[in-house]
Amino acid sequence: MSGTTTRYSFGYRIRQLWPWLIIGPVLVFCLFPVYWIILTAFRPRTAIFQDPVSLLPRDLTLDNIKYVWFGSENNEPVTHFLGTSLLVSILASIAALILGVSCAYAMGRFKVGGKFLPMWILSFRYVPAIALIVPLWMIGKQLRLLDTYQGLILIYALFSIPLIVWLLLGYVEAAPKEVEEAAYVDGAGHWRTYLFVALPVLAPGIAIAAVFTFIGIWNEYVLAYQLAGNKVTTITVYLPRLRTAIALLFGEIAAASLLAVIPGIFFAAIMQRFLVRGLAFGGLK
Repeated sequence: MSGTTTRYSFGYRIRQLWPWLIIGPVLVFCLFPVYWIILTAFRPRTAIFQDPVSLLPRDLTLDNIKYVWFGSENNEPVTHFLGTSLLVSILASIAALILGVSCAYAMGRFKVGGKFLPMWILSFRYVPAIALIVPLWMIGKQLRLLDTYQGLILIYALFSIPLIVWLLLGYVEAAPKEVEEAAYVDGAGHWRTYLFVALPVLAPGIAIAAVFTFIGIWNEYVLAYQLAGNKVTTITVYLPRLRTAIALLFGEIAAASLLAVIPGIFFAAIMQRFLVRGLAFGGLK
């Protein structure tokens, strides 16, 4: 009896362990670049270029963070560029969500555009941003929107609408109609029902769309570099500028990269409660 229990216990432990034997190396491979960025951000310059390189944290310092945050003779302070990215990302995300959620609700609930309109909207995601740079630059020049906050926010909002529509379309179609029909019976109009009945039901899906939209805009580089970059410079355009005439400032780049990912992680953490509900709701559709 004891031998059977031992064999059962050993077999159970093996079954519990083997998934981690597969997932573990994958996690190490995926998380090692993040670990290396954090390690480089807190290393002095001499330790970054030492040979052989050390994989363990030694002789850590805050100099790179200080040089990036307050600026130095080689680079401007990162705070202005973080503020620019934050302002552009928040305003563009809000504008895109207002238009995208309304569009998804109209198509999902009232079948506006039939089957053609959703596919037509999705087709905009197939076009790479670099292919539209020339017409967007010409339009921006005519409207005097090049290198302005308004122009960058408008472009980001328009580029984000197709993603929001396709993330929310399934949630709208799966949401129960009975609650909205009851609101209509009680005398509520379309807009009142949409604002006070439909949106609370769609809140988990909207949270997922908000996170993907914010992070997508925050990380975008091509449009920010080609259509702005002088008066309006985002953090993604600032990072490649961390160089001297001799070499790249690897410590400062790692420190700035570390600071750049904090807003996205912070925003996702705030929306975590809605994200869990949204993913569960999407899986039950």
